[in-house]
Amino acid sequence: MNFDARTETLIKAKIGEEAFDIERVYFVKTDRKSNPRKINPFRYFEGSLPVLVSAPHAVRHIRHKKIKPSDEFTGSMAYILNKITSCHSLAVTKLYGGDPNFDDKCIYKDLIKNICTANRLKLVIDIHGASKQHDFDIDIGTMEGISLLNKTCYTTVLKDVLKNHGITRISENYFTVSGQNTVTSYVSQHLGVPALQLEINKRFRAPNQNPEDYCRMVGVLAEFVHQLSS
Repeated sequence: MNFDARTETLIKAKIGEEAFDIERVYFVKTDRKSNPRKINPFRYFEGSLPVLVSAPHAVRHIRHKKIKPSDEFTGSMAYILNKITSCHSLAVTKLYGGDPNFDDKCIYKDLIKNICTANRLKLVIDIHGASKQHDFDIDIGTMEGISLLNKTCYTTVLKDVLKNHGITRISENYFTVSGQNTVTSYVSQHLGVPALQLEINKRFRAPNQNPEDYCRMVGVLAEFVHQLSS
C-alpha cells in the first residue's frame, strides 16, 4: 500500500507514540525489586509464526549484585512485532533479581524452553540495545556462525532486508555471545534452535525522538520474520 508523504509521516508518528505508551505501561524503569514467586516478571505474547522475538533487558536487571540499565524500547519493539507479524514475543517487565542474558540458572530461559517445546520455532531473535556512540546501526551476533546451526542464509536475508531499508552500517559479532550462557548460546546449544543476538543502536530505539528510524528498524524485523516464515 502506498501513502503520500504526509500520511506516512503521521503513521510513523503514531507508531512512535504507541511504542512510547507501551514502554510506559509494560516496561517501567525502576530499581524496585519484585518477587518472581508472587508477580510474573515476564510478558509473553503468543504468536502463530515460527519465530520468537526476545527482549531480556527490556527493564533493569541485576548482574553481580549491581543494577544494570535497561535496553530502552526493546520491549516495545518485541510487543509491536508480535502485533504486526503474529510472531511470538517475550520480554522482561519487572526487576526480579537476575540477569536473563547472563545467569546459568534462569527462569527466563526456562520459559523460552517451554515456548520452544510447545512451538516448532525456526529462529529466536534476541534483541538488545547498543549506545549511539557505536559506529554501527545494528550488530548481528551469531557466535561466529555457530548459533545459526548451519542456517547461514538467515543472516544473508537479514542483511539484504536491512540494506533495502537503507540501514547499511551493519556489524557482525562485535559483542561476545559465546563463552557465556546468553539467550543466543542457550537456545542454539541446548535447545537446538537457531538464534541471533541483535544489538540495535540507540538511534533506532528512540521512537519519541526518531520515530522514522524506529519504524524503519521495526519494518526490517517484521519483513525478516515474514520472509523466514513463508
